[in-house]
Amino acid sequence: LLLNEALAEQPATSFEHKILKANLADVILRQGNAKEAREMALEVLGEDSRQVAALTVLGMATLEMKKPDEAAENLQKAYDLSPNPFRAGRLARAYELSGSIDKALTTLKNALQQYPEDSYLLKQYISLQERASKDFKKSGSDMQQVLPDQVDEEDFLRYAEIMKAKLNNIDPAKATEQLQKVIKVGKRKNNPHLHLLLGDLLRKTGNEGGALEAYHQARELEPQNMLALSKLLYTYRRLGRTEEAWPLLKLLLYHRPADKTAKASLLKDAVELKKTKETALFFEELLEKYPQRKDFYGAIRKLKQVAENTDKEQL
Repeated sequence: LLLNEALAEQPATSFEHKILKANLADVILRQGNAKEAREMALEVLGEDSRQVAALTVLGMATLEMKKPDEAAENLQKAYDLSPNPFRAGRLARAYELSGSIDKALTTLKNALQQYPEDSYLLKQYISLQERASKDFKKSGSDMQQVLPDQVDEEDFLRYAEIMKAKLNNIDPAKATEQLQKVIKVGKRKNNPHLHLLLGDLLRKTGNEGGALEAYHQARELEPQNMLALSKLLYTYRRLGRTEEAWPLLKLLLYHRPADKTAKASLLKDAVELKKTKETALFFEELLEKYPQRKDFYGAIRKLKQVAENTDKEQL
């Protein structure tokens, strides 16, 4: 609505009008209407063939419309005019879907030289390497070429992503054994992402207790890491240690009020642990922080009803 109102105030041939229209096309695309977004982007490009936002929208729209060749052509133009990690990733995806895997890998590889800190590009590159290679082990030396120099162990997330890719096709038990050796050396033992990876591998081998220790270590190293918090609390619950999971579950929902799994788990555990009154008060506190979460009213009513029924049974 705001974009349409602004458009009406600008001359149709003005620079501002083109920018606003390209952004409107982007909003329309995000609303799921790729066809209309494509048409609007083409209108902008009819007036200015180098309008980067319109080229990007056109590429994204045609990608959703399963026209990867057209998408790659326009995303390449947009990237050449104004390179950034997002356009590089989408361009690589367009090349991949068009069957040009080599072009996709080259795009990501070159982009990583420019944006070595971008973890999403790195994940996309590693994932594509894995899918493209019959023997992913051979991609290890090629992966090193992506990095400016040897992988910096202090770049915790990036180092862990490389390690994850190298261990991906190995038997979980062997991968666990290798990672346990790696994680003991130098700065690696302080890498929370490596401990999370170790926990995931231990879970795959059926060692929930070991996974719990690894997730606990990851959270100690990085207390604000919500992934570590989530993995730790759900491991506690799988082990039947709901009392220990309880405060962590509340903390997760406090930071992620839209997490449906956390909410359902909290409601379930509240009944089992006989903490319905406490939980109702907790949801009331959450409503003060997140007044837009109208669904919490239903949770409060349900909890209070359970608490009342429990009180009646005890009389």
